[in-house]
Amino acid sequence: MAAEPEERLDVLTAGGEKTGASKPRSEVHRDGDYHRAVHVWIYSESTGELLLQRRADCKDSWPGQWDISSAGHISAGDSSLSSAQRELDEELGIKLPSDAFELLFVFLQECVINNGTYTNNEYNDVYLVTTLTPIPLEAFTLQESEVSAVRYMHLDEYKSCLAKESGEYVPYDVNGTYGQDHNLTSLSEGDREALGYILKASIVIDDIFYEQVWNSNCTLRDWLKARANYSSFDKLKWLYYSINKSPW
Repeated sequence: MAAEPEERLDVLTAGGEKTGASKPRSEVHRDGDYHRAVHVWIYSESTGELLLQRRADCKDSWPGQWDISSAGHISAGDSSLSSAQRELDEELGIKLPSDAFELLFVFLQECVINNGTYTNNEYNDVYLVTTLTPIPLEAFTLQESEVSAVRYMHLDEYKSCLAKESGEYVPYDVNGTYGQDHNLTSLSEGDREALGYILKASIVIDDIFYEQVWNSNCTLRDWLKARANYSSFDKLKWLYYSINKSPW
C-alpha cells in the first residue's frame, strides 16, 4: 500500500501573511519556514482544571512530554477553526460545534530543537473550550500516533510545573510570552492593547475563568460594575457585559 502523501503547509512571511506557496511539513521545519497551527485548551470551569495530553513517544518534537489539550498544523488551504475542530476530533475523539471554540489570541513561537534539525517558526491560533464540569477521561478516544495519555491538572499546579522546567512538560513562558502576540480580531485596537497586558501575565487562562460568575443576573452585573475601575481589563469586561448582556 502506498504511503499517504505528507501534509502540506502554507508558507508564511515573517509577519504571518501567506506567500502563496506551500511545502511538505518536514521541509517547513527543516528550512525554518513560518507557518500556522492551532492550540486548543479544554478548561473545566467548576474545578479550574486544564486537560493535558502526553505527546506520543514517536513524535518528532517534544516526545513524551505533557502538552496542550490538542494541537496541530493548519494544512494548506484549511481554515483555523476547522483545523481546531479536526485536531480535537482526531487526537481525542471529541466532536464539538464551531461555537464551542473561543479564539483567545495568536502566539508566535520561534525555536530550534533536536540539535538544530527542527526549526519551529509557528503562528499558533490559541482556542479555549470551556466546560462546566470535566469531560470524563474515559470519554476520550486517543489517537495513538499522537497522544499516549490525558489527564487533568489545576491551572496553578500546571503553572508551577512549567516554572520548574523539569522536562516533563512542553515549555511555555509562565511570565507571559505565550500570548504576547495577541490578535483578537473582534476587539478594537485599544481593547486589544488593554487585554494584552492581562494575557501577558498568564499562560493561557488566568483567574478570570474561574473567578467569574457565569450567570447573567443582577449579582454578576453589580459585581462587574463595582470592579470596572480596578483595571483596564475590568473596564473592558464591564463594557462588554453592558453591550452584550453576557459576561463573554
